[in-house]
Amino acid sequence: MRGYRAILEKEVVEAWRSYRIAVVCGLFVVLGIALPIVVQSLPAITRVFGQVDPEIGINQTGVPDVVDVLVRLLWQLGAVAAIFLAMGSIATERAAGTASFVLAKPVSRGAFLWAKFVALALILGLATALTVVAAWLYVALLFEPQSVIDWAQLWLLAWLSALVYAAITLAASSSVRSPAGAAAIGFMAFAVLALASTVITLNPWLPTGLAEVAQATVLGELGPDVDPGRTVAASIALIAAALGVAWLRFRREDL
Repeated sequence: MRGYRAILEKEVVEAWRSYRIAVVCGLFVVLGIALPIVVQSLPAITRVFGQVDPEIGINQTGVPDVVDVLVRLLWQLGAVAAIFLAMGSIATERAAGTASFVLAKPVSRGAFLWAKFVALALILGLATALTVVAAWLYVALLFEPQSVIDWAQLWLLAWLSALVYAAITLAASSSVRSPAGAAAIGFMAFAVLALASTVITLNPWLPTGLAEVAQATVLGELGPDVDPGRTVAASIALIAAALGVAWLRFRREDL
C-alpha cells in the first residue's frame, strides 16, 4: 500500500479546508440537539392548536419516541451524506487529471482507493458520533439518563449503515466519468435497498435492518426476530463487495 498515509492526510486536509467536515458535522449536531427538544415539546406545541385525540399518543412522549425519530432520520441523513461525500472521490480527480498525476508518484492504486474510503469513514464516523452524543445528552437532560454502551452501539450501527452507501458510491465513482453519475447510482442503490427492506424476510440482510437492531438495542427490546450478528455481517459483506468492485474497476482504468 505505497503512499497510503500521504493520500489519507491529503484527503483529510482537503475535507477540512473545503469545510466539508464542518458542514456535515454541523448538520448532524443540529439533528442530535433538535430531536429531543422537539419530541419533548410536541405535547405543548399540539395543545396550541386545540385538543388532540389521546389515542394518537402525542400527549405523552418519551425516550422511545426520540429513539424512533433519531434512528429514522440518522439512517436517511447518513446515507445522503455518504453519497454526496463519495460521489466525486475518484470521478472528479480523474476528470481533472489529478488522479493520474498522483498515481505517477510512488502511490499504488490500492492505497489511493483505500485512503479515499478511510477518509470518508472518518468524516462519517465523526458526524454520526456527534449526533448520537448530542442526542444522548439532551435525552438525559429532558427525559432520563441512558446507557452509554447501548447508545455507543447505536452510533456504530449508524456508522456502518452510512459506510455501505459510501462504499457503493465510491465504486460508482470509480466506474463512471462524472460525480453526478456516481451520485445517481448511489441514490438508486439507496432506493432499491429501501424498497427491498419492505420484504420482512429480506430486511435483516440489508443495511436498513441495522436501524431495527439499533432501536431494539437502545430500548432493550432485542428478541428472537432481531439478529444483530447476521445483519452486521451482511452489511460488512456488502461494503467489502462494493470496495472489491471499486478496486477491480479502478485498477483497469486508463488514467
